[in-house]
Amino acid sequence: MLTRRLADISGPFFDPCKPFRNWSAFPYAQIDLPSPPYVDREQLRWGLARANDHLRALQTQGYTGVVIDNLAHLVAFDSPGETVYAPASPARLRALAYRAAFGELFDMAVALGMEVFVTTDMQWSTPELRRAAGPMAADNLRLAALNRRALAELFTALPQVRGLVVRVGEAGGAHDQGEAYAGHMIYTTPAALRGLIGTLLPMCEVHGRLLVVRTWSVGIGALGDLICSPARYAATFGGLSSPALLVSVKHGPADFFRLLPPNPTLGLPGPSQIVELQNRREYELFGLVPSAVAGLHGAALARADADPQCAGIWVWNSTGGWGGGQASLGDTGWSLWTELSSALTAALAQDPALDAEGFVRGWLGLRLGAGAFADAAGDLYRESAELLEQGWYLGQLPQAVGRVGGVHLSPLLWVWWMRPTAALPIWAYLAEAVGDVAETLRGGDTAAARAAAYAERLAALAPAGDDAAFVVTSARYFADVLGVAQAIKGLLLPLLAQARRGVSPDPVALRTAVRSARAAIEGHRAAWGARADFPALELDEVAQIVDALERHPWVVWLQARAACAAVSALRHGRSLGLAGAAGVTGLALALLSHRRGRRGLAALAAGLTLAAPLRRPALSLGLPWLNRRLHLLPSIFFEAGPSVAEWGA
Repeated sequence: MLTRRLADISGPFFDPCKPFRNWSAFPYAQIDLPSPPYVDREQLRWGLARANDHLRALQTQGYTGVVIDNLAHLVAFDSPGETVYAPASPARLRALAYRAAFGELFDMAVALGMEVFVTTDMQWSTPELRRAAGPMAADNLRLAALNRRALAELFTALPQVRGLVVRVGEAGGAHDQGEAYAGHMIYTTPAALRGLIGTLLPMCEVHGRLLVVRTWSVGIGALGDLICSPARYAATFGGLSSPALLVSVKHGPADFFRLLPPNPTLGLPGPSQIVELQNRREYELFGLVPSAVAGLHGAALARADADPQCAGIWVWNSTGGWGGGQASLGDTGWSLWTELSSALTAALAQDPALDAEGFVRGWLGLRLGAGAFADAAGDLYRESAELLEQGWYLGQLPQAVGRVGGVHLSPLLWVWWMRPTAALPIWAYLAEAVGDVAETLRGGDTAAARAAAYAERLAALAPAGDDAAFVVTSARYFADVLGVAQAIKGLLLPLLAQARRGVSPDPVALRTAVRSARAAIEGHRAAWGARADFPALELDEVAQIVDALERHPWVVWLQARAACAAVSALRHGRSLGLAGAAGVTGLALALLSHRRGRRGLAALAAGLTLAAPLRRPALSLGLPWLNRRLHLLPSIFFEAGPSVAEWGA
């Protein structure tokens, strides 16, 4: 049995009536105020009351601890040493307020026999910390001393905290709160990370706490493949044997996707490991639809249970991703589907041989009332894994590439959270990776039809009650989303498959596919566009290419041909990276469309600019503009995660 079973506890603190977008961390952005008292105490107390109930629910499900963000908001630098925060500093006053509030929650956790872990990005900073530390650099001794001091203060001020969870592989950009709280990716080599461990681990050992280092990385720097590279893992953690050190590893070699092999770094020699799993599936519509985890988590947990290196699990019920709606939060911080998956994952962690189907049937029977409706909801939940794999993903990708640089490619490359992409290089890759485009589309048609049948069945059987209403709406939403997905795939997969072969598309078939995609987009927006609980997919990027195909199909066709040439170079030749891929696309487009006036000139400029060594200003200012015209990259890249400038650098 996996005896350490951790879960995040951010969900109860999100106010669904306030804007929320980024689930990557606790909702400090909702609660922090720019003026005294610098914290929305009403929302904090409201969230704390919900979190108390949530904590009891997690303990009942079988979890033994919780993980909460973050060190930056909990350190006041009131301990002996040089002055960092003035007495009236907003950062200091916020830290004191959050420590008082969380202290109550942590006391309850300890009373329930549960552990508490606090997260941090490294390197976090505030303006005052930057002034006190000097350069944000891995070899800065003043910064190291301040990090040790911050950790000692955390453990002293909040003695309930069992340990610190550290992430170095993603920071900045989407994870910043303006200038007030910022992150910096400065530990980008195995040596730098080992140096950070050397700074923090002795403090944990002295205080009798644990240091948990995450291997999550997004391809930047020498540690960009730490998540999936056994060699990089060994270089980073080899020879480290302190019982106070743990390594936290995602169960797959990339983010929380289906249709991936196990992470090859699981079970490697070195510190004991914690396995990360996700129940509120960020890439599968944020708990708005059923997203069964029995097979996915069951296999990972059985492997972890048999691995002597595994010290436990950490599941995410409300963390990760960009999007979702009020129904993702439900009334208590999670949706019914997420709550079910959380309970099932905890049960499987305690008994990998559990009858998962029976567990789901029993749980829904208690929640929805025994009968035909609960049975139908259970059938939909159990079948949702296959519906997602065929209708949301593209099924198995027999011609897929495992990795590009340090990043293991997602099998769900065409949609980013709630935003399907029209990036032609992505679709060029997918058109080759799926192998049989017609068979892939048939699988998607079948999945969409089955989802629609479930929606009708559940609507006909539904009793009165909020939970039943949620299930019915969720099923309708699921069916509609899969229908839109199928229309998008039906337009772009054949188009790029033909572009790969150099076969011009049939004008009648193309117009039919364009009309079908437009009708699906308009219908979806009409049904869900005004809803905050089940929001419409973010379809502007796809709508743009639909418009372009209606107005200038020949230009888009040339762009598709250029994208296929760029992807072929990446797949079968030397890796070109982000700049090179954009440059090849721009250059190829320039050669193909040199007679088409301004668009050809823009493409030529893009190729010449992007094929050369790129500097951050060129990327930050030029690439978004170029992207809207040439469909080069998913537009979400310019909003979420590390900025494009960081990738380019």
